[in-house]
Amino acid sequence: MNNNLTIAATRPLHIIVLLASVAAGLAVTIWLLPLGLLAYAAAVALAARDPALAAAAAPRPAPLPKLTSPTFRAIVGEIDRSQREVERSVGAAPAVLSNALRPVVAQSRELVTEAHDLASKGQIIEQYLATANTRQLQDQINGIDIQIANTRDAYTLQQLQETRGALADRQRNAADLETYIGRINAQLANIDASLDNVLAETVRLRTADAVAASSMSGQVADRLRDIKADMDAFQRVLDSAMTGI
Repeated sequence: MNNNLTIAATRPLHIIVLLASVAAGLAVTIWLLPLGLLAYAAAVALAARDPALAAAAAPRPAPLPKLTSPTFRAIVGEIDRSQREVERSVGAAPAVLSNALRPVVAQSRELVTEAHDLASKGQIIEQYLATANTRQLQDQINGIDIQIANTRDAYTLQQLQETRGALADRQRNAADLETYIGRINAQLANIDASLDNVLAETVRLRTADAVAASSMSGQVADRLRDIKADMDAFQRVLDSAMTGI
C-alpha cells in the first residue's frame, strides 16, 4: 500500500494539482491552499486503491528465451498453462488467503522463468546433437584403429593416436550431453507436475480455515523454493557441461 501511495503521489497530474494549490494559495488567497491540498490528498488516496497502479508501474520482466524445438515448446507450454491456473486460483481466493498465497505466486513465476531458461539450454544441446553423428564418429574411430594397427612410423602413429583421442573425447561429450537432455526433460516434467500439485493445494486451501490456510500456504511456497534451489544447482552443472558447445 505504501508503494502505491508513493506511485500515486508522484503521478504528473497529481503533482500539477499540488503545485497549482500552492501557487493559488500564495498568489490568490491563502484558503485555496488547504482546499487544494485536500483535493490532492483525496486524488492520491483514491488512485492508491487501484490495484492496476502498481502493476502498471512495476518493471517489465526480462523477455523469455525463444523456443523453436517442438519437444521443449510442448513441455514449457504445459508449465506456462499450469502457472497461469495457479494465479487464477489464487486470484479467486478471499483477500486474506490471496495475500497469504502471494509468495506461492511469486515462486511459481520464478519457476516458469527457470523452466524457459533450462529449456533454452536443452534446445542448444538438441541442436548440437543433431549435427554430431555418433555413428559416423564411431566409424572414424574404427578406421583410425585399423590405421594405428598397421602403422610403423612413430610420427604418423603419434598423429593418429592424437586424432583418435580427440574423436573419443567428442564421442564421450556427445554421450554426456544425451544424458543431460534426459535430465532436462525430467526436471521440466517435475516442474509441471509440481505446479499442478500447487494448483490442487490452492483449491484445497480455499476451503480451509484462515489459520490452517496461512500455515499450509507457507509450506507450499517452501516446496517451490526447494525445487528452484535444485534447479539452480542443476543449471550450474549444466553450464559447466555445455562449455565448448
